[in-house]
Amino acid sequence: MNIIGIIPARLKSTRLKEKMLIRVNGKTIIEHTFLNVRKSKLIKKLYVATDDDKIKKVIEKIGGSVILTSSKCKSGTERIREALKTTNANINDIVINIQGDEPLLESRFIDKAIKTLMNEKSCDVVTLATPFTDFKEINNPNFVKVVVDCDNNALYFSRALIPFSRDGKYKKGDILKHIGIYVFRKGILDKWLNLKSKYEEIEKLEQLRLIENLCRVKVVIVKSKSMSIDTAEDLKKFKKFLKKKRNG
Repeated sequence: MNIIGIIPARLKSTRLKEKMLIRVNGKTIIEHTFLNVRKSKLIKKLYVATDDDKIKKVIEKIGGSVILTSSKCKSGTERIREALKTTNANINDIVINIQGDEPLLESRFIDKAIKTLMNEKSCDVVTLATPFTDFKEINNPNFVKVVVDCDNNALYFSRALIPFSRDGKYKKGDILKHIGIYVFRKGILDKWLNLKSKYEEIEKLEQLRLIENLCRVKVVIVKSKSMSIDTAEDLKKFKKFLKKKRNG
């Protein structure tokens, strides 16, 4: 069994132009993400799947492996499916989809998600979430929220505020922020891409097709500093975090 990490990275982003190639502290966003994921102790093969030669050159320059994919891929999952055709992956291999704009995702949490899938045979997909620490962010649609059942299986993902408190009161841990990673066996990928979904189209969240079709998505809750770089404000926060880290 192989454990394969794939970072889908397209150049054309809508909210932050060509964000994968934006340089912060001498490295592009995609470099920060790749080098961070490479710290994983469990991932045996790691690739960046992209449709752009510029991203390819950046990753190959730091010794990374790149798979060129079609610019017609509609989602990161479609890009991963195409990339897997060149890796000789088999149906039981574990595949990790790590978003290219998550440069701070801790490698120990990536490994924790992988171990969860390995240990829970009835689980289709594993992802991560972390409690919101800044309640000013909870109404921002760029931050995806998830609610879970008593066994931490996902009930629903939304850009809206869920759960909604009628009296406006929340305790720490009530609202979970989804982190952009999915761990699954290759066999679930073919099933995923053939499923139909109503809510995915409305929310623009592809993971909704899984729970809408009764797939079991386990949510591992961690205390993570990970952030998705989607906007200029996110980029500003990322730079501030690195500066603070550098200065101790």
